[in-house]
Amino acid sequence: MSSFAFSLLNLYMLCLKNKSNPEWIVSALKNLPSVIMDHAHCEKKAAGTGMSLLSTYFDKKDISLAMSDLVEEEIDHYRSVVKILDKMGLTLSRDEGDEYAKKLLSFVRKNEPERLMDRLLTSGIIEARSCERLQILAENITDIELRNFYKELSDSEAGHYVNFVKLAKIYFEESEVKKRLDELTQIEAEIVKNLPNKPLMHG
Repeated sequence: MSSFAFSLLNLYMLCLKNKSNPEWIVSALKNLPSVIMDHAHCEKKAAGTGMSLLSTYFDKKDISLAMSDLVEEEIDHYRSVVKILDKMGLTLSRDEGDEYAKKLLSFVRKNEPERLMDRLLTSGIIEARSCERLQILAENITDIELRNFYKELSDSEAGHYVNFVKLAKIYFEESEVKKRLDELTQIEAEIVKNLPNKPLMHG
């Protein structure tokens, strides 16, 4: 099944306004070790985002509990990816950074409470895009073990996206959340459209 059969319905459910560029999976398959290494760093940074939210909004019970679960899960994913690299005879290299995430996060508003809304929604959007990318990998990698691993993780990332949006709706009016999510996903779509298609998770 072609990766770009990833349905518009799934994109809608993930809030995404466009598909990844077809050139990305071509680049990814040519240098899969690079993608897997970057994936490890992405899982580590996702755990860091959860810790940051938990620490900053320590007085908000729903965030504290949700982020505690997320950190635990993301660290488990990180551990699993590092084990895959070890099985491949590879050592995790230095994190080269994530220009996609940096560009999206630059649109997070500076003042509270708007900053909280934007941090939750941008985190959810990144999880949604990760879900799409993991699904594309699962549909195109020939190694059965890796295919199953990425399919399982794509389902997990979709759940994370949903949880971030649910959290936003706890602390803000649903109409405000929908409006801002629409704005941020439009920004994200433009960022994705202009990515250089490097062999990275968000390349």
